[in-house]
Amino acid sequence: MKFLLDSNVLSEWWKPIPDANVVAWLEVSEWYVPAPVIAEIQEGAEALENPVRKIQINARLDDFLRDFGGLVVDWDSETARIWGRLKHSPNVKRQPQSLWDSLIDAMAVRHGYIVATRNTKDFRHAQTFNPWLQQ
Repeated sequence: MKFLLDSNVLSEWWKPIPDANVVAWLEVSEWYVPAPVIAEIQEGAEALENPVRKIQINARLDDFLRDFGGLVVDWDSETARIWGRLKHSPNVKRQPQSLWDSLIDAMAVRHGYIVATRNTKDFRHAQTFNPWLQQ
């Protein structure tokens, strides 16, 4: 099985003391990071008023992209078309998604990956998995 990491999984991994279940799962799973997660984290860093925290998050992103940049899945035209279709699906019309979640959802559908996330209800179309619940 292949997984796309939601931003909350990557953020957990970067904590001073990350959840042991998440770390153990990351070490044995085949995972990738969708490009929108990089954008979401960058946007969050830029919105911070604390310049020290902004520098810390940017350094984390720089290190991650240096070490794991080959695991970033880019957005492509087929994913864009799938996103447009899913954005108007009955599931989304009943319960709208955030932009970031809708982009990740489309990427997971496009590639047949499972979204690894703590927020499993945020994804309307892709299969999800919560690595915090691993034993």
